[in-house]
Amino acid sequence: MTATGALAAAIALFVLPGFFISWVAGAKAPAAAASALPVTFGVMGMSAWMWGETTAPFNMLTFGISFLFTLGCAVVWRRFMARPGRGFSFDAYWVLPALGVVTGAWMLASDRLKWLDRLPHGTNTIVQGWDVQWHANVVRYIMEEGVASPTRMGEVRNLETAGHLFYPSGFHAGTALFAQASGLEAIPALNVAAAILPALALPAAMACLVFAMTQSRGVTTQIAAALAAIASYAIPTLMWVPDYVGMWPYMFAVFIAVIVVWQFCAVPERPETALPAAVGFMGVLVVHPSAVTIVVLGVALYWLTRLVFVPVRSRLKDFFWLAAPALVAAGLFLPQIVQGSEQAEEVSAVEPPGENVDPAGAWATVLLMRTRHSLQFFPDFNPVPLLWLAAAGAVALIFWRRQIWSVVMFAISALVVVNVLEPFGGWLQDALAAISSLHYNTAHRLVMPVSMLTLAAAAVGAAVVIRVLTLAPLAARNGTAAWTRATAAAALALAVAAGAGTCWWAKDSAYDGAKESFVGPRLDDRMVNNNDRIAFDWLGSQPAAREGLTVGEPADGYSWLYAYNGVPTLDKHYDGGRGFRTELLQRHPDALGEAAPVDQAARDLDVRFILSSPGNFWWGQVPPYPQLKGLWASEGVTPVFKRGTTGIFAVNDAFTRSELHEMRRDAQRNGSEELPEVQ
Repeated sequence: MTATGALAAAIALFVLPGFFISWVAGAKAPAAAASALPVTFGVMGMSAWMWGETTAPFNMLTFGISFLFTLGCAVVWRRFMARPGRGFSFDAYWVLPALGVVTGAWMLASDRLKWLDRLPHGTNTIVQGWDVQWHANVVRYIMEEGVASPTRMGEVRNLETAGHLFYPSGFHAGTALFAQASGLEAIPALNVAAAILPALALPAAMACLVFAMTQSRGVTTQIAAALAAIASYAIPTLMWVPDYVGMWPYMFAVFIAVIVVWQFCAVPERPETALPAAVGFMGVLVVHPSAVTIVVLGVALYWLTRLVFVPVRSRLKDFFWLAAPALVAAGLFLPQIVQGSEQAEEVSAVEPPGENVDPAGAWATVLLMRTRHSLQFFPDFNPVPLLWLAAAGAVALIFWRRQIWSVVMFAISALVVVNVLEPFGGWLQDALAAISSLHYNTAHRLVMPVSMLTLAAAAVGAAVVIRVLTLAPLAARNGTAAWTRATAAAALALAVAAGAGTCWWAKDSAYDGAKESFVGPRLDDRMVNNNDRIAFDWLGSQPAAREGLTVGEPADGYSWLYAYNGVPTLDKHYDGGRGFRTELLQRHPDALGEAAPVDQAARDLDVRFILSSPGNFWWGQVPPYPQLKGLWASEGVTPVFKRGTTGIFAVNDAFTRSELHEMRRDAQRNGSEELPEVQ
């Protein structure tokens, strides 16, 4: 699939449904396009849960039914909210921001797809990150089983017990639909979707954030929205570090959460957009609920610092139109929240990983965007000019637009990150931890809204400079209409030049680090190398492997086998599933044939093969010696495939002697090295 084809397919599936729902509900066309992604995923995620409560599979057909139902609700809502002069019109003030969003999205998506395509395995590349294996396996499971409900993820993760697990699956449900629509397998679909979705979402989020911060539609805001969308390419902590560490659903949720903040800020003026705002809010919840804190904090501050003093309609009506969409969405999501409460407690208990703190202290780390991995890939990135522009933008927001909510949000968000790096102690630490605990207490996650607010304010500052250079303030105060139009035209011309310069600056300052961070985990082969792929291919050709289960050491990445070619594995993540028999087979596979409990566990779970595929994900993990050494001497298994350090062992009780010998002969005809003699 070409880059253009992939983008077209992604836009058709991920943008158009949300666009039509928002547009039919009452949003004007540009606003409907801007809010499309969170609305689409709101429908996808809720559809995945609702169909998961039935026997019907989640697929393009059932999603189509959910989309048509939601579209019907939008029609009814539109008729209910219809008011004179509120037609399906077009807002010209979106033209310049749209150009910036399209430019930024194309820069991000085209580069990422180009780098992906040029890797040795192209779109079938295995990204060797902590969570990516799980993401890929969930996508495969949804494609094969039609189960995408976040409350049923225990069926994927805990194969022995099908124990309870709530895991937000909106991102995975959308990716599985993309795979079905484009005819791709799980791994290529995930790679392509993960390259395109954040590339679409981040520039749109930056443009929407500028509109929300200024609460203006003037030329200055238009210029700032376009510049922020383009400049997002250059910020390490937004696209590149989150991609490198594999937190793909989270980063996408953060981006669409910012779009939803803008949706909510617009509702008091246009109450007919409350429906798409509610669906967009659900979109954040189903992709990654922790990002909802961004929506809640941003909207609450906007109300407290602006609408309480300068209401759009009245204080009561404004509060109602801000609260009602969120309450409706939260109410619809409530059954999932209840079932996921245990996982929320587990997330809040996560100890933050070690972070490199700048010698100047935690504040420098946050403001200079030097959290985890930033300096590793972007050692020369210098955000100081952005900070000066952001300061100018903050002054303009406060004294020109009388909008301070984003400045307050920046301060609170920065305090949250600093508290993670160097805890303040006392009640302040506890109060800030209430936010950070929902984000795994990690600075490289929490710094994202800080970086977005910084960039948006810097874009406002740059736009103000452009307007001052074109004498717009004088024209507005003393000039004629012709002079005002002339200064606006001059500002737009200068903005186009600034946009071109921003494109050059973004690529020049970030391209090398961006490419290195993107291809790094995709070229890594510490867990799945070419020998593993050959072993995967051979095992996938064995009918017995698809009839039973394959087991191995979870930390060595063996369960990429399932995402790779659909061979069912006992584990789906690096840290394994749950259950006594599962742990018995993981820890003591060398006892097969000698210990009755281990043999019984293999029979109960229908384990046919053991795949040994070193090394482990974390460098400090102890190698699984019972597997690496013990299996070659075990009486209960027979080595049937060997390639380098990768070995496949058949469980003797599952096969006849002749079947074992035939498998060994077939393996040596199809890529295996010479196997040791067996009796």
